[in-house]
Amino acid sequence: MAQEKDQTTRRDFLELSAAALTGMAFSATSEAASIAPPQGGAQPSASTGIDLSRLTIVEAAERIRAKQLSPLELTQAVLNRIAALNPKLGAFITVASNEAMEAARASEREIQQGRHKGPLHGIPFGVKDTHYSKGILTTAASPVLKDFIPDFDCTNVERLKNAGAILIGKLNLPEFSFGGFTPGCQNPWDLTRNAGGSSGGSGCAMAASLVLGATGGDTSGSIRNPASTNGCVGLKPTFGLVSRYGVIPISWTLDHLGPMAKTVEDTAILLNALAGYDPRDGFSAQAPAQDYRAQLRRNIRGLRVGFAAESEIAQFHPDTKKAFFDAVKVLEGLGARVQEITFPERMRATGASHGVIRIAEAATYHREFLLTKANLYKTTDSNVRTTVEAGSLLTSSQYLRCQRARRLFVQDMARVFEPLDVLLTPTMPAPADVQVDVPETYRNWWNLCGYPAISLPCGFSTNPAGLPIGLQVNAKPFEDATAMAVAFAFEQATDWHNRHPNL
Repeated sequence: MAQEKDQTTRRDFLELSAAALTGMAFSATSEAASIAPPQGGAQPSASTGIDLSRLTIVEAAERIRAKQLSPLELTQAVLNRIAALNPKLGAFITVASNEAMEAARASEREIQQGRHKGPLHGIPFGVKDTHYSKGILTTAASPVLKDFIPDFDCTNVERLKNAGAILIGKLNLPEFSFGGFTPGCQNPWDLTRNAGGSSGGSGCAMAASLVLGATGGDTSGSIRNPASTNGCVGLKPTFGLVSRYGVIPISWTLDHLGPMAKTVEDTAILLNALAGYDPRDGFSAQAPAQDYRAQLRRNIRGLRVGFAAESEIAQFHPDTKKAFFDAVKVLEGLGARVQEITFPERMRATGASHGVIRIAEAATYHREFLLTKANLYKTTDSNVRTTVEAGSLLTSSQYLRCQRARRLFVQDMARVFEPLDVLLTPTMPAPADVQVDVPETYRNWWNLCGYPAISLPCGFSTNPAGLPIGLQVNAKPFEDATAMAVAFAFEQATDWHNRHPNL
């Protein structure tokens, strides 16, 4: 009987594969994301009766492992949804449809032959268009790199592919990742609003279920901003935990790369593949390997959870403050020992060193472009050229003084964390495109000190209505698993992550 059931499962799997192959709508090579949508837009799977692109990594991985879902069928469903929705969302710059289907066929063969690689095998993902991808256009959303096609994969793409994941394409961003606004990339919850940035395409794609996982880059909050704005999960890992090799930089000592996903558990699965020492990145940390997914379900009872005092976020949007303090109460109800935190005054001054360090290091990277391609930088919706030109005027003395101020900032942050296991703040001071005047947003602080920070949904606004609000959970260096465990406990106790935009 068991043998008969196994044969049926395999037969169903092969039938799904054949259906996906015969139904392929994308046969062109890598092309711009203006692919014409199929008739009727994105459709549910005929074999399962559900929209496969809505699946989380956990759900899809289990179906693929059990041979109830074909990587080909899943990849086709994702490509169909991108074709239907990307014209109005602007999440993708380039869709690598042909390469994705070829990778899906390879995944299918491997799984049929009993060579299942784990929970990312057959899972479609996208990467920010700063990530080198072999044979696929990599532009950083800039005319400066409009024809650049790398001949190798960055470490992140390489590691995700080695885990069996399928690269779908390259996600939108502001030019060279400069800024918290991604031109042409709309918020799936309200198409009149922006998806944020700089990893705006990644956040938009996750909220709209255009892929099951994505990567982002974070120099001043650029993973966590769009995660909050679009209502998904985004992790800025500890500095050095995830390699930056083969990724176009802003600032070598502030840049972090990390995963974005629909849930905390999906984010942990992606981090398992991404984390680890890489000798090609001079800042890569030789930290012990961890299973971040396995640590999610730890009991947070008794954990010391600090939260930003009302005085620290007094000028944040009222809906943001309410959602934040409601989230604190949820964690307290789960047994966490919560305590109010105020920050030392010196941190506000030394934290300003971030801006100088950022543009001075950016100017170093852009020096050659300024000499040879200065006329190609965008002149609208971008301040990259003026910023890096200003950065080139800074002296070495100014830069070094800011690095010394940074050292003081890190010392103060360590003291703040002495009585804590994690620290909570709102991710963004207000919902998407709502302007508030605040002295500090508490995002680039975590780039300056290198501590891990994860953003996840914690509510929705009432004025304006229906926009996501994010909770930021921060932990000590290389305690990424602790931050994620607290985020997971909150997520399991609430239902914000189960909501989807109406597209």
